[in-house]
Amino acid sequence: MDALMSLYADDIVYYDVIAPLQFIGADEVRRNFVRWFDEYDGGIGLETQDQRVAVSGDVAFAHMLHLDSGTRRNGLELAVWVHSTVCLRHINNHWLITHEHISIPHDPNDWTAVVDATP
Repeated sequence: MDALMSLYADDIVYYDVIAPLQFIGADEVRRNFVRWFDEYDGGIGLETQDQRVAVSGDVAFAHMLHLDSGTRRNGLELAVWVHSTVCLRHINNHWLITHEHISIPHDPNDWTAVVDATP
């Protein structure tokens, strides 16, 4: 967990697909990651596709698709594609994530999550 959190700025703003939707600060983001990891029985698969990165000076952003997969503690085996946008700043000779936004595609007819979409 410490290695993961070393990638994030102390004042990170993180938007996720679960309530409360917004997590502000490294402590809240850490708790959200612990919650996410605890949902799984074993490892979590995370495949990244279509990653694009743009950098200008001390600011960068990237967007990509992630396939989040694994067996949940309730026995459900699930693989879900999510969208991810990450914004970074070069601070004290390190690139740190200052903003991250994760989303799941939705059906426009009834706003239900579409968990079987593929790129």
